[in-house]
Amino acid sequence: MKSANRDRYLEQAFMRPDAVNHATATRPSAALDRREAERVTVSCHVSYVSEEEGFFQGEGQLLNVSKKGCRIVGPVLAVGSVITISLNLQDGKPSLNLAAATVCWEDGYSFGVKFPSIRGEDRQRLQELVLKFVTRRGSSQEHTAFRLA
Repeated sequence: MKSANRDRYLEQAFMRPDAVNHATATRPSAALDRREAERVTVSCHVSYVSEEEGFFQGEGQLLNVSKKGCRIVGPVLAVGSVITISLNLQDGKPSLNLAAATVCWEDGYSFGVKFPSIRGEDRQRLQELVLKFVTRRGSSQEHTAFRLA
């Protein structure tokens, strides 16, 4: 995707308040009901590599992340592709590299990735990033704003 198209897509789909999913806007817990882990909005550089059916290397922008996965805007890969992701978390440490991540969905402009099991220091860094950006979205007493499990 060309840079101008990616920027326009980001602005239209994610930067305007009216672009928020209506179900989530009217019922904040709706997004939690569908996810294993809460995603938080994060903007940082990401690069990714796939060695399936030839070699592919791409770069994009991380839009949101959880301890289970993320959404990336950039050259889209096919659903089911197994990739290695390099996340620049801007935390003063080297990029976080996650091998064997799987592309779960794509919409032509962005794609979702499910992370493999992460252990140790990498998991801690990812959890710290998520907790840093977590906010309580709504006043529902029925659901928590995020899950730590």
